[in-house]
Parts: sequence; C-alpha cells; structure tokens
Amino acid sequence: MFTIDPADLEVVMQDETGFELRMRDLGDDMIVNYVKMPAGADFTAAFSLLQNGHCQCPHYGYVLRGSIYTTSNGDRTVYVAGDVFFWAPGHIPGAIEESEYVDFAPKVAFEELLDGVRRAMQG
Repeated sequence: MFTIDPADLEVVMQDETGFELRMRDLGDDMIVNYVKMPAGADFTAAFSLLQNGHCQCPHYGYVLRGSIYTTSNGDRTVYVAGDVFFWAPGHIPGAIEESEYVDFAPKVAFEELLDGVRRAMQG
C-alpha cells in the first residue's frame, strides 16, 4: 500500500495554456493520471488522429476541482468537483472551468492515446 503525492508524478505532457498531465505506472497494467485543465480546454483537435477522433481508453476517476465534461455520441456529460466518473471508450474530454482530476486507466490503452495525441500535436 502507498500514497501518491501529485507533485511526485512525472509530467508527461503540458502546454502553454495550463494543461498538465502527470502520470505514474502502478504495475498490473494500470496507470494513474493527475490532470490539470484550463477553462475552455477542448481535446477535439488533439484526438483527431485517434480511432473515430475519440479516446478509446476507459478511465475511472474523481474530479478534485472545477468542472469538466465528456462528449460521446453527440451527448455531453458534465462532472463537477466531488464527482466520481467512468469514461467508456469513445469520448472526448474538455473543461468548463479550470479543473483538476485524477484518473486510473489501463496502461496499454493510455499509451496508445498519448501516442495519438503527440502525433496530432506535432502537426
């Protein structure tokens, strides 16, 4: 058993808008993410090279601060501080206001997500 301080997690992606993704491999094929998103964040362009333009990785998480959303099949679901969530494959996340959340995901699927986002952001 252990605890995780978000400050100790490796920063694997960030940009000038205030987006920050910190990650740690938990073993047993799972990872934990600590995510900061600026108000108005929309990942549609970043997910453009993923299958059907949507994240194919499931996530289980908790919103620490702010409000975020996912869009899936044309529907938008909003999550606010204190909400526990499950995001099935086929979603695009975003932020309504400056937000922070933690999520857990399968390692291989999340690495595929990161690869697609990095390729989309390069060009």
